[in-house]
Amino acid sequence: MVSETKISLEQFKKLSRIVYKESGIVLNEQKYNLLVARLSKRMRLTKISSVSDYIQEISSNPDEFIEFIDATTTNHTFFFRENKHCEYIIKTLDNKKPLKIWSAASSSGEEAFSLAVQLLANSFLFNIYASDVSDSMLALGQRAIYPKEKIRAVPPSMLHTYFQRGKGKWKGHVRIKPEVQQHVKFEKFNLLSSTPFDTFDIIFCRNVMIYFDTPTRQKVVNTLCRALNPGGYFFVGMSESLTGLEHNLTTVLPSGYKKK
Repeated sequence: MVSETKISLEQFKKLSRIVYKESGIVLNEQKYNLLVARLSKRMRLTKISSVSDYIQEISSNPDEFIEFIDATTTNHTFFFRENKHCEYIIKTLDNKKPLKIWSAASSSGEEAFSLAVQLLANSFLFNIYASDVSDSMLALGQRAIYPKEKIRAVPPSMLHTYFQRGKGKWKGHVRIKPEVQQHVKFEKFNLLSSTPFDTFDIIFCRNVMIYFDTPTRQKVVNTLCRALNPGGYFFVGMSESLTGLEHNLTTVLPSGYKKK
């Protein structure tokens, strides 16, 4: 049965190399059960019963390859996660100066919309570019509908102003209002291989580099720093840091940096 999928060490290493090459995410042997769970789901959906046959499928079917990468690189997120960075922006920056913000590795959009509603509430002028390597996560962000458990940390006043409660089949969900959505643009971007099309005043790349090895983190930081305007701000996750990496940033708060 596919639900009892077993992956040999050789197959695990091969699949891990595929994920690493495409996304930079390191799946060490502690992630064996995670990979089995994600792989089993794809095998059930594609009705492929053999791991070796599935590996052949992703090597010859670009659409399934994308689905596999999506399945193995999706991370948990929610609204107002690690919100001290946004609070710092609101407290520190001039709301009369237009801001260009990049939410890199934005997953399904919670980070980008969390920024947007708080900046709107404080009368900032801004646009947010939200990017991810996952097509399915980008589609969720563009849809802008989320289960209610994702919004537990959002203050009631902001819920009333910027979110719509779902009815009927969407009961138990909320939708981001159009006036918020118009400030956020979702596009696909691979942190390892894509080239930034613009420069930004603020870049968020949070809770993704923890999955990268040091050479990959250095490559990603180089790419993002080139896209950051002088004096701009760069934020990583609270459990992450840039220690041991080369960069032209100075620390301004935990996991927050400013370009020299």
